[in-house]
Amino acid sequence: MAAKGYQVNPTRKRGPVELAAPFRMSQPAISKHLKVLERAGLVSRGRDAQRRPRRLEAKPLAEATRWLERYRRHWEGNFQRLDVLLEELKTAGKKQRKRTNKKGDHR
Repeated sequence: MAAKGYQVNPTRKRGPVELAAPFRMSQPAISKHLKVLERAGLVSRGRDAQRRPRRLEAKPLAEATRWLERYRRHWEGNFQRLDVLLEELKTAGKKQRKRTNKKGDHR
């Protein structure tokens, strides 16, 4: 995972100040986001004296990615079939207009 050119090592523990550095967000805003991610089980918090370093939990993210990928493939297939249908309707509409125009020319 990379944000604005920063490489993220999922095994490295980082605090909110360090995590906020590459973003245009305040440290309290980053802390709020981290709390949401912790509640979702995507980030865990450790303890290192005064620091509370966070760590990315890769397993739940991998599970979410697999779940999303299944739906992405499903919807991608539906959109491809819709594209084919729309193209067929567009072609049929053009042919119909040509036939209508030709009939109008003979009158």
